[in-house]
Amino acid sequence: MTADDRVHPRILRRSITVGLAVSLAVWLSYASMLQAAERRPNILFMFTDDQPGNCLGVMGNEHILTPNLDRLARRGTLFDNAFVTTAICCSNRACILTGQHMYRHGIKEFKTPLSAAAFDQTYPVLLRQSGYRTGYLGKFAIGNPDLNEPDLCLPASKFDDWYGFPQSINFRQTIDGKTRHLTTVMTERAIDFLRATTPEQPFCLTVAFKEPHGPFNYFDPSLPNAYEGAIIPPPPTFTQRDWDSQPEFIRASLNGDGSSSWLNDHEAYLKAVRTFYRTVTRADTAVGEILTELARLNLDDNTVVIFSSDHGSLLGDHGLSGKWLMYENSIRVPLIIYDPRVDSKIGTGRRDEMVLSIDLAPTILALAGVEPPDSMQGENVMPIVQQQPPEWRTHFYYEHIYDTNPPRSPIAKSEGIRTRRWKYIRYPDVDPVYEQLFDLKADPLERKNLASIAEHAVVLSQLRTQCDEVRRLR
Repeated sequence: MTADDRVHPRILRRSITVGLAVSLAVWLSYASMLQAAERRPNILFMFTDDQPGNCLGVMGNEHILTPNLDRLARRGTLFDNAFVTTAICCSNRACILTGQHMYRHGIKEFKTPLSAAAFDQTYPVLLRQSGYRTGYLGKFAIGNPDLNEPDLCLPASKFDDWYGFPQSINFRQTIDGKTRHLTTVMTERAIDFLRATTPEQPFCLTVAFKEPHGPFNYFDPSLPNAYEGAIIPPPPTFTQRDWDSQPEFIRASLNGDGSSSWLNDHEAYLKAVRTFYRTVTRADTAVGEILTELARLNLDDNTVVIFSSDHGSLLGDHGLSGKWLMYENSIRVPLIIYDPRVDSKIGTGRRDEMVLSIDLAPTILALAGVEPPDSMQGENVMPIVQQQPPEWRTHFYYEHIYDTNPPRSPIAKSEGIRTRRWKYIRYPDVDPVYEQLFDLKADPLERKNLASIAEHAVVLSQLRTQCDEVRRLR
């Protein structure tokens, strides 16, 4: 080796230093990637009040404006068959929090709250115990604070940030002497919550919109009415024939009270649906504003976004209104899950598994790496989002037992079993017990009751037995 071939020691030291620096940078980059992969995600769960699954543009409704939710659905996973197990606010909100059927959590009416012990087994409390920063904004509606312990009915102490309210609240709010729209205030609170996020602590924010539930006496003056003069066709079962085919006890129930005049006054029906759609679009606008801020804060790459509704509504279906009954648009809800960490080539699109409101709590806990308690009856749906579906349910049990007090008309109590093809409904308080059987494959609009048809007696008996079995074991 000649003198010219030798490497000067200073150059050699510099080369070694540079090499070590590059190696260290690569290692740090790799460590950062590992750390990012191991970071627990933020969770943003938003849901509306009364919105049926078919009130989304992405679900094929050409007359409703939901651009932000449609965009979220196209980026994430849209579930075509998402259902509630009890279609009323108080009960199903408890289902969402606890991951339990109503017969287990016991919230059957609006007066009674979850006990302190029961609430300690809900997803927000368990997440907070595991290190999450938690917030709840919006309608709570589990327990009446005027009749029971306020801290149980409005459990502010269980969250890091709270702006919850009971069942009855107006959209017109007066704050610091100024008139504000409730959803505007909630959106601002949500944005403030996001802005307070620190890299060291993941969050779970639940936003429970009041829309499209009434009262419908105040609308956001800053937003134009997109449905002024809009022609919205009624559902195919909004006919006198469908109304007449309902048993008398349903026609005389609260479901019939809200719609009996619609069949003879199409303008009244159109006004009601325009108003309903207008409020859905208002909630969609808020979703867009919250997601925009999430992205502006660079939180969107590690935040799982979930959107759903607490139950659906019968907007003239079968000539009826309200929810409560086991008809499809009462129990079917939107469900969108967007996880930015899931490869879009692997885990997006539409799924047809039957998922339930009781699946939300165990799913949220699974996202955070928290083991769900044995009390939860729902399942984690994230393997479905990741296109790795496990063996999944083939049927579920539905129940509704809430009733009203005079002078309001009663609500028919019901229970039943829904499979992918069949739906069995029975009304146990009717004498004799009234049963319905629908073949959803041949009759998706639930117009032909097959319960008295001899050729379907075997299916009827099987589903009746399944329903009896749930009652026996619960």
